[in-house]
Amino acid sequence: MSIPPQSPLLVVEDITLRFAGVTALDAISFAVQPGAIFAVIGPNGAGKTSLLNVLTRVYQPQAGRVLYDGRDLLRLRTHQLAALGIARTFQNLGQFPLTPVLDYLLLGRHAHMCSNVLLGGIYLGPTRAEERKNRAYCLHLLDLLGLAPFRDAPLGSLPFGVQKRADLARALAMQPRLLLLDEPVAGMGGAESRDIAAILLDLKEQLGITQVLIEHDMAMVMGIADRILVLDFGRGIAEGAPAAIQTDPNVIKAYLGQELQTPTLDPQR
Repeated sequence: MSIPPQSPLLVVEDITLRFAGVTALDAISFAVQPGAIFAVIGPNGAGKTSLLNVLTRVYQPQAGRVLYDGRDLLRLRTHQLAALGIARTFQNLGQFPLTPVLDYLLLGRHAHMCSNVLLGGIYLGPTRAEERKNRAYCLHLLDLLGLAPFRDAPLGSLPFGVQKRADLARALAMQPRLLLLDEPVAGMGGAESRDIAAILLDLKEQLGITQVLIEHDMAMVMGIADRILVLDFGRGIAEGAPAAIQTDPNVIKAYLGQELQTPTLDPQR
């Protein structure tokens, strides 16, 4: 007896986004299966972050629709996404520089906290137990991402790469089903990038977290992505498995400039 295929967790259909006379996204369509890592690549200005901004309701597209687990995301407000299990990291960090790392992760637990303002002020019984539970979960994430030595350090005092790890940990604190990652290894060295890639694979294989990844690090993308979408000036010019994308003539011409023959290619050249 054959197992029926799963329905996609995320479906993007003909999304078009314009700013005045500029078309940032031109009829973009794709689907992401549950538990998959779906990468979006392209040169600067191709529309990658604009796509994430549509998915997280920062931008309202002029056409198209986005379905998440069968629900129309374009009918929801930004603050409703966390309760649905959607979390995001950011390319340009907007963290609170004086906030300790552990407290920053606790901000990501807001969707899992039930105590109201009054109970929080009294801080008795269930409220205290709830905080212990959420704090323990965040401490586990600090260990997972190698952030335990920085738990009490203000975010603004830390190197950029460590701040990026903290942003990933904050998103994971939400216990998402869908994780949107905007250049998660930007500013990191080779060893740090490999560590993050291993963590993202663990999230997929052990927790089944579906991920949409924007990244310029081709070694990382080709090593962990199940499928890749290539954007160029807001248009989708190719989609497929990493092996197909590496040799696609449209990708080579418009984005890479040469065939992806080694995992160490710098896409900025």
